[in-house]
Amino acid sequence: VILTKDNLTKRNWTGFTRCSFCDRNETIKHLFLDCPMAKVLWRTVHIAFNITPPNNINTLFGKWLDGIETQTARHIRVGVCALLWAVWNC
Repeated sequence: VILTKDNLTKRNWTGFTRCSFCDRNETIKHLFLDCPMAKVLWRTVHIAFNITPPNNINTLFGKWLDGIETQTARHIRVGVCALLWAVWNC
């Protein structure tokens, strides 16, 4: 489980539960896919690599890059993981 603010709240965390970027409730789906900041990042990935962004969390962490050459997929995964880590830690 990724410790987004909704998951931290389930563990009795009492901090602010809103997204740092847009002031909506922070969930994993919101943070990585639905937040306006995430949408800008996914648009950048789309432009840079000419691949369709994932449309849900299961796809993102599952079969999103199936069909892309293995070495290229590894590079994309590293870059996307770095972007997601940066968004999550803001």
